[in-house]
Order: sequence, then C-alpha cells, then structure tokens
Amino acid sequence: GGMDFQMGWTTQDREGWSPTPGGVQGPATERGYSMFQRTVININATDTTDSGMKWAFKLNLNADADGGPNASNGLKDGTARDAADKVSLDLSDAWGSVSVGADYGVFRTMNFGSKDATKSAGTGGADGSWNRWFNRKSIGTSRFETSTTAHDSTTSSRINYVTPRFAGFQAGVTYAMDRTTIGRFREPESNAGVSANLEKNFWQAGVNYVNKFGDFDVGLSLVGVTAGNTNDLKVDQKTYSTGFVVGYGDWKVGGRYSNEIRNDALAKTDFNGGYNQWDLGVGYDLGPWAFAVSTMLQQGGVVNGTGTATQQVFAFGTTYDLGAGLALYGELWHARNKGAGAASSTSNNEGTGLITGVRVKF
Repeated sequence: GGMDFQMGWTTQDREGWSPTPGGVQGPATERGYSMFQRTVININATDTTDSGMKWAFKLNLNADADGGPNASNGLKDGTARDAADKVSLDLSDAWGSVSVGADYGVFRTMNFGSKDATKSAGTGGADGSWNRWFNRKSIGTSRFETSTTAHDSTTSSRINYVTPRFAGFQAGVTYAMDRTTIGRFREPESNAGVSANLEKNFWQAGVNYVNKFGDFDVGLSLVGVTAGNTNDLKVDQKTYSTGFVVGYGDWKVGGRYSNEIRNDALAKTDFNGGYNQWDLGVGYDLGPWAFAVSTMLQQGGVVNGTGTATQQVFAFGTTYDLGAGLALYGELWHARNKGAGAASSTSNNEGTGLITGVRVKF
C-alpha cells in the first residue's frame, strides 16, 4: 500500500471575482493553502492452475480517514472514500490475458504520453495534482480533463482482453456496459428526454509498439473509444488518442494527442463541441533525484457558439528518494484558462501554485 500527504499553496486571478468577501460575481476570498492526503491498501493474490494458466486477484482499497457519508469535511460531495477503488481478476496464458472487474480499460493502460516521462518526479506534472489546487473548470461551457482520461468510462465494471506481445506489437480491447455500473445486474433503459442521457456499450481498442534500438527505448500507441447513448437526441461518443515515449539513458520524453470528436453531453443539433488535447513531458533521473518538466494544452469549442476556449498548464517537479519506499517531493505549476465567446471575460482564470509532499510505498 502507500500514503501520500500534500501541502499546497496557490494564488489565482479569475476575472469577475471580487478580492474581498461579498463580491458580485464570485465567492469570498479563498484561503489559498490546504492539505490533502490519499491512502491506499493493496491486496494481491496469484497462483497457477494445473494446466499452467496464471490467475491474479487485485484489490485497491481507499483507506483515508473521513467522517463517513454526508460528512462536511471537505470531501467531494460529502461521500466517504473508504471503499474499493479497483478490483479485478486477471487470467493469463500463451493466448494473452483476460481481465474482469472494475479497472481501467485499454484506452488508458495501452496509451503512452507525458506521464511515462514525468510520473516519478513531483506529483506527475501535467498528469499530476495541479488540478486539485486550481479552479480548472471555471469556463462553464467547456470541459477540461487530465491527459490520462479524455472521457473513457473510468473504473466501471468491464472485460479486457490483451494479446501477447509479438515483434514489439500488442493489441487490446475493452467492453463496459456504461460508466456507472459496478455490481448491479439491472439498470434503466429509459429515454426520458434531453437531460436523461446515459452512455452505454463502451468499446475501447488499442495497439502499441515497444522496442529497443541501441541505447534508445521506444514506445508508440494508438487507442480509441466509442459509446452509444440511451437518449436518441444525444450523439454517440467517439474519441481517439495517440502517444509516444522515448528513453535514452537517464532521460525520457513522452507526449500525446487526444481528440474527442463527440461526447454524450452534445445534442445532435449542437455544433462547435469538439475537444482536443496535447501534452509533452521530459524526465531526468540523477541518482536518488528525479526531475521533470511538462506542459498540456486543452482546447474546447464553445457549444453552439463561436471560438475556442483553452487551458494550458506548465509544471516542474522533483522527487528525492530516501530509500525504503520513502520519498520527498515538490512541484511548481502555472495554469491559465482562457474563455471564448461573449462571456469569456468572466470565466478566465490564471494561477500559480506550489505543492510539497511526502509519500511512502510498501
């Protein structure tokens, strides 16, 4: 398992917010610093059957202290986090691997990007914790995400199949009923109007290539996801992403491009609802030290309007490994939102923050 404890300081400048309590457009002045922790206990079991097939059971338990359901202690929507995050059973043999349960799909697990170069430094840079400390959703007509999750079905119940790796290539496919089902055997199929949409039948597919050329390690990936919608007035989702990672000695460079052509929030009559994303990161290891710089640019069209809203983040992180699973880290980031359309001036936001932390893994 492990525990990650953070302290963060941030200053933000959203247009339209009053600098003192009682502002017309915004809330009272924020404190500007806080603490955060995440604790996980992992339970793993594995064995091999008489025929030679290997099975592996994996359970990730959230073990943070909180006040339980409906607690007003700062947790998102007041719910407890002492529950399983992911739980799966993997079966693997010469034919490949099948995984069932609540876990990530191949859209995430087979795709490369900046995270593969920066994950060991700080909180992970553009894929790290900056968005926990920044009001990244201040542009109401746009949807911004982290670079690992460009609208997949997260950790709902699913079935994954991944082939063996052959000549450096590996392929995989994932099926999930929807993004909310975990353990239920009945669910609504209603079509009750524009607001009653539910994405269903997530299909994810991916292929990647990993090889070594002299002193270089190379990884390339292409993944996609599609899903239907129970609401006939809404569009079906379609997203694809491509990425790379290159390693040379103690250096790594990774990047990715994602394009969400459609998502479930759009009606069939909507226009200018596209969303795309680029991220790039460079990491360097020097003994117990790890350093990384990364950036991410996201662009979302103003639905049924004109123009494109953007969000960009820059991050520099470092980690010092003390050994025995204990590490100290820090990360400095700068992010800015830029709206588009008539209301852009009241939804812009720019902020700078510092995150420091200690984590242990055992």
